[in-house]
Amino acid sequence: MNRTLKKLLLSVWILSITSLWAVAENYPYRSDVLWATVPNHADWLYKTGEQATVEVQMYKYGIPVDKALVTYEIGGDMMPADAQGNVTLKNGKAVIPIGTMKQPGFRDCRVKATVDGKTYAHHVKVGFSPEKLQPYTSLPADFNQFWEKAKTEQAAFPLSYTKEHVAKYSTDKIDCYLIKLQLNRRGQSIYGYLFYPKGGGKYPVVLCPPGAGIKTIKEPLRHKYYAEQGFIRFEIEIHGLNPEMSDEEFKEISTAFNGGENGYLTNGLDSRDNYYMKRVYLACVRSIDLLTSLPEWMAKM
Repeated sequence: MNRTLKKLLLSVWILSITSLWAVAENYPYRSDVLWATVPNHADWLYKTGEQATVEVQMYKYGIPVDKALVTYEIGGDMMPADAQGNVTLKNGKAVIPIGTMKQPGFRDCRVKATVDGKTYAHHVKVGFSPEKLQPYTSLPADFNQFWEKAKTEQAAFPLSYTKEHVAKYSTDKIDCYLIKLQLNRRGQSIYGYLFYPKGGGKYPVVLCPPGAGIKTIKEPLRHKYYAEQGFIRFEIEIHGLNPEMSDEEFKEISTAFNGGENGYLTNGLDSRDNYYMKRVYLACVRSIDLLTSLPEWMAKM
């Protein structure tokens, strides 16, 4: 299997893992309450004009929550609510009418309930003929050429990084290293925690990009099961900020450089060559370069 195909398979694996991770992130890391949502179509998909309902379930310590009042609001994806109401849980369950859509798209049902003085929130989206959605913009004619050129320019810069063992995130089963990965000749870099299974051997690799915002890498050991189950896992940040800094330092930096008027998502937006996220995407490519350079990588899949 040639190296290009290996990297393609690796990218597919990363996207799959990232998608599952994004779903898991919908829940708090530690919560006494669990929401479950069950649309009346098992695949959560409907044709335009079909009526959708969702059964909401709520459990505390695994026990159904009874007689709690659930308020809800429903609207188009990322749009204000156009319907509101409430239902009362019976044996931990209640049904909410989602309605329908005349045009392809998604409806988002946002729910809240207060249990023992604490309010818990959740949401669920269902799709209506999403396969008929059309993109708002056209792919630039030179899209592939633009990124191939950018990747070629980056590849000319030698892979360079520092690697420091982090004892506080290592266990009897895994080792953790803090990586500072150089991105280009301008001195820009990103940081990440690289986890290995102990005991030597060859392993698959997993790249985990962050969510949005300027913040530290939250609780690096929360996904230690990857390394414990035989994966090398690299969890990165994208701004070149050492995750060993305190939460207060991250908050100060975020306040100064990620306000509504100067957020990084709009930094350089007027130029595709200078756009902030171009460097971020290339940082992900360079992270894959690092992972596939490791002697412990299971190169033959």
